[in-house]
Amino acid sequence: MKRVLFVCSGNTCRSPLAAAILQAEEPGAEVYSAGLAAYEGSPAAEAAKVVARERGLELSDHRAQNLRAELLQGAICLTMTRAHQDEVRRRFPEAEGRVFSLGAYAGEPGEDIEDPVGQGAGRYRETADRITTLLRRAKERHGWLYLQLVGLGSDHAGFPLKRELLAALRQEGVPARDYGTDSTASCDYPDFAQAVGNAVATTEIGAGILICGTGIGMSISANKVQGVRAALVQEGLGAELARRHNDANVLCLGARLIGPELAKEAALRFLRQPFDGGRHTARVDKIRALEG
Repeated sequence: MKRVLFVCSGNTCRSPLAAAILQAEEPGAEVYSAGLAAYEGSPAAEAAKVVARERGLELSDHRAQNLRAELLQGAICLTMTRAHQDEVRRRFPEAEGRVFSLGAYAGEPGEDIEDPVGQGAGRYRETADRITTLLRRAKERHGWLYLQLVGLGSDHAGFPLKRELLAALRQEGVPARDYGTDSTASCDYPDFAQAVGNAVATTEIGAGILICGTGIGMSISANKVQGVRAALVQEGLGAELARRHNDANVLCLGARLIGPELAKEAALRFLRQPFDGGRHTARVDKIRALEG
């Protein structure tokens, strides 16, 4: 389940508008909003209500709330400005890798949604239009991954590549969580395959990436977890087709067989592809049936 939290200052205009717009476009998502300096219980700004109604949305029942740790749990947090992003990261360091400004997540890191308070309905319309545009660009940019968390895990052999890939994905605006290991000290790959596999199977994360020396041990281990369909590939096309044809939810890579740039390409192609469905659905259903 996609869980998205929008954050602004007072939680009476920008973040409620963003939440309403996304909820209308992604009805299956859990969407919330909060403020960094909200007056608890305040209604949405009148101009925000007007602009929302013009779009077939409703903010009459909205009441402002301050950002709390429990709202961030399992959520991708999208802030209206870079300053908001920095403040959320400062207050809640445990949310590292899941907090972005909306502009950055949409591929426009210099873009801020400035506060329209006191500037009339016209300014609010411009704000809503810009939020809508950035949300759609974010969806185009992130595809199947759209607003879902990715978990990465490795053993000691895969640790250096995992570290590079984690940084590269976050640079791309992909929300990513590190499930270990955290050094090149010898360890056992099944432990990390299980951690990421369980997180995928329970929908704690939307997809997983596992790295060991060849990727073979990780793929064997991850596929023992019910609900996981792990695919071992070493290039971009295979990663893409694993998603499109096999509905794979875990990508396995071999650090001794693939370099950082090719690993990044494979990961992004994997994460940005939807399952094709159609004739492939019955085949994937037969894979699920093998689990008993």
